[in-house]
Amino acid sequence: MLLLCFSLGYDRFAIDASVVHEVVPQVKLKDIPKTPAWVAGIICYHGKMIPVLDLCALHLSRKATAYLSTRIILVHYTGCDKTEHLLGLLAEQVTEAIHRQRQDFQSTGIDTPDVPYLGGIAHDRAGMLQWIDIDRLLPESVQQLLFRQQQDVEQ
Repeated sequence: MLLLCFSLGYDRFAIDASVVHEVVPQVKLKDIPKTPAWVAGIICYHGKMIPVLDLCALHLSRKATAYLSTRIILVHYTGCDKTEHLLGLLAEQVTEAIHRQRQDFQSTGIDTPDVPYLGGIAHDRAGMLQWIDIDRLLPESVQQLLFRQQQDVEQ
């Protein structure tokens, strides 16, 4: 399978490229008040308001650094309501796509209930690479907040 790779701090991560709609440059975001700190804001994408998560803020408790390779990855996110939404993911050093098999990612053997989106780890010439399960990124309460606002704007 094809994977899109990026960094969060010094660690490398990958997502299944089949969920990626488009990778766009980092742009100025509109803040959404009273959301978790890792909700970076919203962008207007082809006339639609798309929520954007800062993966560094979610994973490392700091905002993403604005490198030339920092990008917004637009993904197809299936929420708990089984509806597909576009969701933006702000990530540092979005630099490559690679082919790996799902079975290459081995369990860490460590129970991490506070980060259910983290999957197994594969190893390659560049070091360790951890799988991120996009559909497990958001708790239901945040899904309702982000996507209800998105639906209200569209109506």
